[in-house]
Amino acid sequence: MTTQTFDVESFIRLRKQTRAVSDMLRQQASDYLSTLSLLINPQRVFGEFLQGAPRGSTRESQHAFKEFKTLYEQIAMTAPFGLINELEVPLDLMNTRPVLYPYEYDRRVEGLRQPVRILNPARWVVGFEGFELARFRRLMRDPNRSNAELHRFVVHYLMLFFCINRTAGLGRLLLGLRFPIGFERVREFGDLPLCVLGSPLKSRLPSDDMIRNSTEIAGNNAFEELVDESAIESIEDELKLRLQRVVASL
Repeated sequence: MTTQTFDVESFIRLRKQTRAVSDMLRQQASDYLSTLSLLINPQRVFGEFLQGAPRGSTRESQHAFKEFKTLYEQIAMTAPFGLINELEVPLDLMNTRPVLYPYEYDRRVEGLRQPVRILNPARWVVGFEGFELARFRRLMRDPNRSNAELHRFVVHYLMLFFCINRTAGLGRLLLGLRFPIGFERVREFGDLPLCVLGSPLKSRLPSDDMIRNSTEIAGNNAFEELVDESAIESIEDELKLRLQRVVASL
């Protein structure tokens, strides 16, 4: 990667620009997610298998619970979780309001002993309110963690994945809104699929020299990917491109 001169003033401007753009995108994404939250409400899928839901389960809700139980046993009862907690009926979900949490990952940077925690300003992990991804990570690293709390986190993240994955058309709808949704697996969470919401903007990492200089000045091991004006100008209109391909194929 090309070495870049660390221009403090330019870097500060890029950081401010990145933060302003990220805040706007996050607000837009949160608005869409809030509007669509009824489509991924677990009560709609599981009925009386959830605590507080009205009685009268259907064949669909029975089948959904059976599938979810199998999924839970495949993921929660294996490494790295190793939970022995059985699913109790009705399921007790503390909160089912989807919210956005920071999308972060670790990166090794030449010259630094510890990996740098990188924040992506244009992507987010979707989770239920009150189940912060950062807290989930701390639980995974805590040798004295509460298995009951870990169980709650695993159930809530699995439940979100299950409900979103079963909602036909949601992915196409969000893609049409320019906020594509997908699932990713992160090594520290094993086979647990995390729901990730993207945006029409792509951020970038500068050179390792710039990352190293920034973290040394700030005195921490965190860095945020950057957004410049060229990234905004390069945003493509997906609908326009699809229409052009249709016309070109005739």
